[in-house]
Amino acid sequence: MQSSDEFFEDLNVAVKATDCVENDFFAAVRSQQLSVDDVQKFADQYYLYIRTFPKILAGLSHRVDNEEIRKELAKTVVSELGGGGEGGMGHYKMFENACAPLGINIAEAGTIEYLPETTALVEGIRTLFLEGSIEAALGGHYTIELSGLPMIKSLYEGFRPLPGSDVESLEYFYLHLLIEREHVEWIHAAVEQATGGQEARDEIRRGALHIAELLGNFWGALHREIVQQPVAA
Repeated sequence: MQSSDEFFEDLNVAVKATDCVENDFFAAVRSQQLSVDDVQKFADQYYLYIRTFPKILAGLSHRVDNEEIRKELAKTVVSELGGGGEGGMGHYKMFENACAPLGINIAEAGTIEYLPETTALVEGIRTLFLEGSIEAALGGHYTIELSGLPMIKSLYEGFRPLPGSDVESLEYFYLHLLIEREHVEWIHAAVEQATGGQEARDEIRRGALHIAELLGNFWGALHREIVQQPVAA
């Protein structure tokens, strides 16, 4: 069986080869192709994902028997809700603040019609974390955190030049540029606790690649609907 380092190295390669780490939507955002109207469409879809994730992750933490794993998951839950020395503001609220100076009023989560890929992502995370094997759920969480920093870097480059954005409003991005590596370290420690046998490792990889596919589909749908903007028949 592979060593722990070899297992994570292979897992990282597999996840980074998917569209959840680099994709056409990220490239378009970095090249500043999105208008404020485009950002409104993006924000409404993205908000459902970031608004529901902490609650789902807390549910996974509740299911875990291993206290060391639960501790690592709890660190991310607390961080997402604004604890851990981050000023007490939930990350979803920081994202609202990044959008507000642009004149963007994000739809409350669950109140609009979402793209099928948005719904599939959120429901896929919920099902995996709350009903799937613990190992697969940990793998899915690992993918979310591993892809977080590339995502934030791209979104920051898109928001930064928009009229109304300033140092204060961009706090959401500055914070995540600093803490995403910690989030990866925490879930890495949690996953490492669950890598005892080959069956567990297979489940971790399955969960990681399942969420990678859902995330890739989500970003692909945003590129299709916002960047490509198909002309109605």
